[in-house]
Amino acid sequence: IENDIDTYNSLDAETLGGRRMNVSLVGENLHHNDNSIYWTKKRSCKFSSYLKKKGHPRSKSLPPGDGGSREFDESEVDCVIHQEVEKLRKCVPKGEGIGFLGINQESDYRPDNEKDFWSYPNGMFQLGRYGPHRPEDRKTNLHFDFKNFIHNYEPSEWSYEVPEQKLNRCQIVDITDDTTGEVHSLAKKHTPIYVNEVGHNSKLHSNVLIRDKHDRSVYYYVGIDKEHAMKKGETVELLVHYGDHYEQVRERKGYGRSNMSEHLASDEEEGAKLRRNFHEREEVEMDISSLKVHEMFHLIEFLSEKIFDPIDNSLRRSFLENGCDGNSNLMRWRDLIVRRRLHWVGEKLSRRVQEYKADEQVNSNSEFMTSIIESLQKWQFVSMPTIINQLNQELSRNLYDELTEELLYQARSKLPSPLDGTIWCKLAVDLTRKTSIVLAKFLFCYLGSFNIRKQFLGNALLEQAKNYAMALRQGYNVVNDQKRKTTPDGDDEHISNLSFKSPRRKINREKLLEESNERMISLYNAPNTIRFGAAATMADIQAYYDAIELCGIDSYYVPGKTQKVSECDRSIVSYYTPDSSKNFIEQCPQFFWMARSVDAIKRGDAHTNEAWYLENQVFLVVYLLSSSCVDWEHSSEENGNESFSLEKLCEAIGLDQNNAKNAIARGAINPTWPEPDIAPVYSPALSDDAFAGRRGRRQSRQSTLSTAGRQLYHGPDYEFPGWNVKEVQRRSSRHVDRYFSHPDLPGIIVRSRTGVRTLLDYMNANNVGVRTAYVANQGHVQYFREVA
Repeated sequence: IENDIDTYNSLDAETLGGRRMNVSLVGENLHHNDNSIYWTKKRSCKFSSYLKKKGHPRSKSLPPGDGGSREFDESEVDCVIHQEVEKLRKCVPKGEGIGFLGINQESDYRPDNEKDFWSYPNGMFQLGRYGPHRPEDRKTNLHFDFKNFIHNYEPSEWSYEVPEQKLNRCQIVDITDDTTGEVHSLAKKHTPIYVNEVGHNSKLHSNVLIRDKHDRSVYYYVGIDKEHAMKKGETVELLVHYGDHYEQVRERKGYGRSNMSEHLASDEEEGAKLRRNFHEREEVEMDISSLKVHEMFHLIEFLSEKIFDPIDNSLRRSFLENGCDGNSNLMRWRDLIVRRRLHWVGEKLSRRVQEYKADEQVNSNSEFMTSIIESLQKWQFVSMPTIINQLNQELSRNLYDELTEELLYQARSKLPSPLDGTIWCKLAVDLTRKTSIVLAKFLFCYLGSFNIRKQFLGNALLEQAKNYAMALRQGYNVVNDQKRKTTPDGDDEHISNLSFKSPRRKINREKLLEESNERMISLYNAPNTIRFGAAATMADIQAYYDAIELCGIDSYYVPGKTQKVSECDRSIVSYYTPDSSKNFIEQCPQFFWMARSVDAIKRGDAHTNEAWYLENQVFLVVYLLSSSCVDWEHSSEENGNESFSLEKLCEAIGLDQNNAKNAIARGAINPTWPEPDIAPVYSPALSDDAFAGRRGRRQSRQSTLSTAGRQLYHGPDYEFPGWNVKEVQRRSSRHVDRYFSHPDLPGIIVRSRTGVRTLLDYMNANNVGVRTAYVANQGHVQYFREVA
């Protein structure tokens, strides 16, 4: 290059499409000044004059004898400063000069072992480039979000958003391999990926800083400040802070701010993991709903070439060449999950294609549409019934977990917060998981006539429900045995099956005390909702107060003042005999039950409510999950006998049909005390169109409150304590919109979790209330809306 191009001048390049861009060359001694930034203005001007007169010293364009072959003599563009530098260089033996100018040697420096080392904020030294390392490491947020979902959110652990846009979209620097979702080999050769982060640990200090270069490349720099100065020979771990965009990954791993302050569980707990995954699936469906034809074409092209083709070929080779019996090393379970998620995404994209076909402005016969349809047909996982029996235990377990998530996502509007131990007892969690696996096997993994499969499926579901109802009654009889003096060790299993766990959150003092006499509020006539664990603790406190009042003695402690109160660790729903007042019964549709602590059950102070568990923890799980995933109305054989129905399920578990219908009308809502506005939940499977054919970084979506949707839930949000959430399902789709509100923000609706987190982060960082945080952030109009 240096023989043909005058590199001292700026370069222009033109692409095949005619677009122009600036080009800069990087290398050694490009301008014959050792790339020195210390050249004076006078010397630079002399060099410019030299170029105009004689051209580039090594330019082939100059004729022989006209300076083209002459070696460059720096004295021709000399200046006073350069002369001084050269004089100093001559005093240093050749090869021993150190530093940028080479005018000093090691002997010029006096060793001082007592002197501390620190450089920041005056200076930093570069640790290396984090990314990108390859052209394909730069992606639009659309392509990255789909890749991140398909690879089970692993790429989001290794990605950054940069200021520069790509194709008018946010650009993501992603250093993971497109096929595997793991960090690619080139990135592993660079130091920055091995730097851990400080997270929210106040005992750790960040000494590595993240900086963007040219708004598109991410670099790590080491900066040791004076407060953390180092002695000679001392070592320190390099730590970085990934920023707020990494918070979702922290929460999944269990060390996010909400994990520590709000007892939010990590992905190790299935209920918390499903809640996050459901949100991601909703985001994927929302992205698909807004895709234009050309955007879908390029998205499918990317996913096919980079993920589907290599994964599908790898799986085929594994089965054709080796088989998979007993040897999990022949294939990765992650590849099976990727293959299944491509199938799921393909189904959602196919529905969008049908919308294109119905649009008169879209040419259904275009090359784009033809290519899209052909690719989506290839994505169908039609071979799953053939391979499922060849998988070893690890592979089959992970694949069934993925199918379970799909089915529970489909039923989420009727069966909220599945596998969440604070909402469902252990027996109900196990029943939900096994019912999902039974459904997955018959719907996805077995061959044969669909009607015949549904016949066997109905029988399997009824048999399973019957067994769990028997287990419930057995546990009820053992726990409520009045003849026992103590609780045998064997009873712990039955108590565990019927109990709800609690994150042990602190109970708000205002929920415990009344302003008049500092007594506890009435549990069953309160407008506020109360969790199982909180209600059980409050019931125990109420029992204490009743005993104090009955005996006529003074209380020795006041809950919330003399002793902190938290939700009890485990609770069980007991039988409760309310006041016989008709008005009381009418306004409390969930009467006759009360949450009590496990200790109260063990002492015999309360008895387990068999009917409540049978209706809410067995019947609703099986019926709502089955009716949401299977169209039983068309499952009868020629003789007209249905394989599964409400009547048959009630007969199998011994439940009165009227009680079952009342339970369906109430719905499987979160465990709260009665609210006057709770409406029956909506099931996509029962609707007319049921069977119609960052660091994840997502763009903020503006949505509006719609009265056309169905309200699924309105009450306290368990992810953000102190906030209320309204969940509304759109009439034209299965998407659920969530709108958040706070008692201190009357008339203000927060449209997304991101908006709530923005306020919480500001409150924590500035130690202010929610009203002040809103005033400071109300400029983010995409998050907030005022309502009358």
